[in-house]
Amino acid sequence: MNARISRTAAVEPDMTLAWEQLQASYIRHRNSAPFWSAYQAIQNELMLSHPKRCIDVCNQLATLAERLGVVAHAQLLGSACPESFSDGRHTGSTSP
Repeated sequence: MNARISRTAAVEPDMTLAWEQLQASYIRHRNSAPFWSAYQAIQNELMLSHPKRCIDVCNQLATLAERLGVVAHAQLLGSACPESFSDGRHTGSTSP
């Protein structure tokens, strides 16, 4: 699973550059702190470029990291709609 995956693999066109940057960083740093710093920089750039799709692009980037073998299973973000929260606590909270 740690093999380099070609550009033609199922990557959205607007994610191609991010995919290439992620691969290059992984080849250079493997799963180390510099890789995760690069990951965060790529993620920040994607969020700035796609402000209305932040959750989607973050999830796509996490999926790409999983495809590289950086993590066994990417943890994806759910919807962060305001109605999902009440009184400052998540609705799934077991706290009173």
